[in-house]
Amino acid sequence: MKTIIISILLLILFVIGCDNSVVPIPPKTSGEITINSKIENNKTAGFSFSLGGKVVYPNSSNISPDIIIMVQIDANGNVLGVYFASSIGLKPSFNLIHQASNIDSAQVFFNNLNEVPDSNYSDLAIPVKENQIWAVKSVENKFGKILILNTVAYIDSSNSGGPTPYGEANFKWVYQPDGSRIF
Repeated sequence: MKTIIISILLLILFVIGCDNSVVPIPPKTSGEITINSKIENNKTAGFSFSLGGKVVYPNSSNISPDIIIMVQIDANGNVLGVYFASSIGLKPSFNLIHQASNIDSAQVFFNNLNEVPDSNYSDLAIPVKENQIWAVKSVENKFGKILILNTVAYIDSSNSGGPTPYGEANFKWVYQPDGSRIF
């Protein structure tokens, strides 16, 4: 009898100790990424806050990137730099919060930026330069902040179709998936 009771208690402890529940992986809310303006097979890649990374578009899932990068060129064909746009057309999505003189002060400002504004957003982030901090409204009207670490823009003459403007930007990002402006 004692053996049966001990066996039942061990069985109960074993069952209680086994947790078959699967905990969902929380969405990524910060990181660092590089995006570029390269177009391959009529598709390009942009950045999606909700996915926490690059997204190629157009795509079969109809996921639109929050940020796409483009190259700014003057009337004479000279490359001026890069700029950001929303992938869903002209939509007020970008607000330049701060332009720092060096990466250290930019990083401090970025880390201490606890809330982004709810107004004064522009259709384009232009020009995008190193050490800038931008507030960004996603395509879902949620908020993120980005710190521009590096930009590159030039005419790429290696393409078989002829010279093509090429741009890229490397940035740190933080996203608020609950829709608030507070980080």
